[in-house]
Amino acid sequence: MENEFIKIYKKLPGGIQSFIKKFKESFFKVYLLVFTTLGKVFLNPVNRLKNRNKKKRFLEIGPGSERIEGFETLNIVGGLNVDYVYDASKGLPFKDNTFDLIYASHILEHIPWYHTENVLKEWVRVLKTNGVLEIWVPNGYKICKGVILAEESNENISDNDGWYRYNPNKSPYKWANGRIFTYGDGSGNINHPNWHRALFTPKYLRLLMKKVGLKDVEKMVNNEVRGYDHGWISLGFKGTKK
Repeated sequence: MENEFIKIYKKLPGGIQSFIKKFKESFFKVYLLVFTTLGKVFLNPVNRLKNRNKKKRFLEIGPGSERIEGFETLNIVGGLNVDYVYDASKGLPFKDNTFDLIYASHILEHIPWYHTENVLKEWVRVLKTNGVLEIWVPNGYKICKGVILAEESNENISDNDGWYRYNPNKSPYKWANGRIFTYGDGSGNINHPNWHRALFTPKYLRLLMKKVGLKDVEKMVNNEVRGYDHGWISLGFKGTKK
């Protein structure tokens, strides 16, 4: 059905397409503003009170479009599936030892690299003893390797990923830039939250997780993804609070 709508849209005159695009963008901005304000003023205290006595608690930081069953959700902007509107790079509004599991998929790279360790310490703080932290990020080793292979042997491994936003010619260099820095909202707005500010490799992420007090830190495989699967580019590790 979605493909049929896209086909119809592409057949519309350019002026109508432009109007629909602007209307969609404006509607989305209003949606975010309304739900972010509602979350901060009303839903934050209500949900904290509602969930505080649950015996088992699971938190997803940065939820996708669909809620993972059984998880409370925290995001920097509000939405229909967001329980708490907070900035995950700052202090979390929960007591020590609150959650049995925290899941953060493609969130940590949006936080400045020089804050990573302190942010992870804060996430670990709200984990229960023997609670588990699961993190997924873009695999910086694969991205950097792609640049080196393109530079030294003209090899393009970006086809393994298949992500080519703003890159119709499938340049491995533009692909690497997109994966390292991402693209904001596409308008050049440097204040938009959709920018990457940190780069992780398997060894580096493992070291960080051990340093902030996690034990049994191990690499995950893609069938352990709980929400949206970013595929080949994804790097996942989990660890248990000591």
